[in-house]
Amino acid sequence: MTNAMVSIFKPSPLVLASRKSALAMVQTRVVQSLLAPCNTEILGLSTKGDEVLDRPLVDVGGKGVFVKTLEAALLSGKADAAVHSMKDMETHIADGTAIAAVLPREDRRDALVGPFADLDELPQGAHIGTASVRRSACLHYYRPDLRISLLRGNVNSRLARLEAGEFDAIILAAAGLRRLGIDKGYTLLNEEVMPAAAAQGALAVQVRSGDARATAAASLIGQLNCVQTQICVRAERAMLAGLDGSCRTPISAMADLETDGNLHLRGAVLSLDGKACFRAEARAPKEEADMLGYRLAEELLSACGGRGFLA
Repeated sequence: MTNAMVSIFKPSPLVLASRKSALAMVQTRVVQSLLAPCNTEILGLSTKGDEVLDRPLVDVGGKGVFVKTLEAALLSGKADAAVHSMKDMETHIADGTAIAAVLPREDRRDALVGPFADLDELPQGAHIGTASVRRSACLHYYRPDLRISLLRGNVNSRLARLEAGEFDAIILAAAGLRRLGIDKGYTLLNEEVMPAAAAQGALAVQVRSGDARATAAASLIGQLNCVQTQICVRAERAMLAGLDGSCRTPISAMADLETDGNLHLRGAVLSLDGKACFRAEARAPKEEADMLGYRLAEELLSACGGRGFLA
């Protein structure tokens, strides 16, 4: 980072907007530490998605409810950047903003939290907690006998409800557990059984565009970008966009860069009840990440019979 860029924020710190949850603040502090020695501060905000916990996310306004409050702070000038779990971001972000950096990805897998070593060990009719339609559908597909209930809230509140005996086990993202320093009490799930959400495990830093201060923030933050992760999530999010995916539809997208420079993308769409699952995969040069994502979306739409299948 050049002294000239850093000096712009000496009199007035670069403000990073973040949700107030413990996990979101940990993630934002990661970005803050990477920006050192730049003068920064964190603006913690409560979003509608954090406040309304008694309904499925789709009934609250979809995945964008975790993002829109932070985008508003960005566009108003109250913040210079916003840090997001990228899987929470819709494929179309606010006008006047851009993704300046995608950080190196954490483990994208889901985790079974509780006393059981894997899904096969769960007793018949076990009660599982999750807030994700994708996780719920995958569980129904693999174990139709399971009883699945809505479990929303921050990681610690979900763990507390498991500890209180409300559930036999719960499903959480491994990335969040790792970032919070929780290193036991869970088992990583096989991606063939529980394929990951698009961009799961990746952090995105969103910036405003236009003014000189915003340009300086974008230049500084851009130096944190992980090209490999960025390419992978571009393909995954392109597939999601091609399906017009939302939190209503169980969708998985997982991209990997291979040693030969090709990008391998695997995708899946499921019915909400888990009775139907359609999968497809394809490869393309990494420079064609967007095209690969849209192509796989078309293959999946053809396999499932068209958009009428999507929730």
